[in-house]
Amino acid sequence: MTLNPDRYECPDHHTDLTGLVEEALDELGPPVAYRRDRPFQVIVTCPGNGGTGAHPLTCTGTQTG
Repeated sequence: MTLNPDRYECPDHHTDLTGLVEEALDELGPPVAYRRDRPFQVIVTCPGNGGTGAHPLTCTGTQTG
């Protein structure tokens, strides 16, 4: 799977959320019809700093493959 953008980061905590975005897309399953670029929007939870301040974050982009 190739994502565009290729990295997702919480703007408040500077935490890399790319793995959580990939997991959320895996849970959605494969697209019904193959398209070159599949737009997506998923909501992941940023853990915050030191386990405090967890909050949802909406991530959008396109997925290929």
